[in-house]
Amino acid sequence: MFEVRKSIRRYRDDPAWTYRKKARDYLATFDRGGYPFSLGPQGNGIHDLLQGNLRGQEVYLFHLNAWRRTGGSNRATVAHKFSVAVLPLPRVLPATAFTSSRLSWCAQEWKLPALPRNAGRSTDLPNLGTHRVDCCSVDPAFAALINTYAMERLMHKACMGWRIEENRMIGWTQGRKTYEELLSLAETLATVIGDFPEQAWHWPDTRGT
Repeated sequence: MFEVRKSIRRYRDDPAWTYRKKARDYLATFDRGGYPFSLGPQGNGIHDLLQGNLRGQEVYLFHLNAWRRTGGSNRATVAHKFSVAVLPLPRVLPATAFTSSRLSWCAQEWKLPALPRNAGRSTDLPNLGTHRVDCCSVDPAFAALINTYAMERLMHKACMGWRIEENRMIGWTQGRKTYEELLSLAETLATVIGDFPEQAWHWPDTRGT
């Protein structure tokens, strides 16, 4: 935790970055029906939002408190902590979520959705790829197109998940990470995006179907 606080101080004072302690307006731009926001059925809170540039593109890094009720008679509400990086995409793509199996167990245990309902009818794809990564998509053919063993190995090693929400990619992992670790997460996301085949960027727009 001390390393996280030191990291926040370093980047908060760096003029190349814009820092906000809380950002309810930015939180409101996400659909809370998909990972990692759906992991907080009782609400979410963004903390330590950092905005800047990575590889010439805008990037957002933040910590997420996902509030969930515990079991038992006292019904206490606790915050499960995640770290999130958000990168833009060149265009809107089909809603798709890839989640490392090292992360997805917590969501499966609580039966929480990977994708928002209003993104369209989604399909779990247990036979796509390997057991290392779970996938869900509104367009299984698109998910199969972008899936590779190299991507799955990268995600599994990083213990991360990501999903496409229109024209941005949301990457996440468990715990409250330093900004250096979050930048590494964003770099991994950029690598995943960069490895999408050219056909992905010409995929039919499925909105409204």
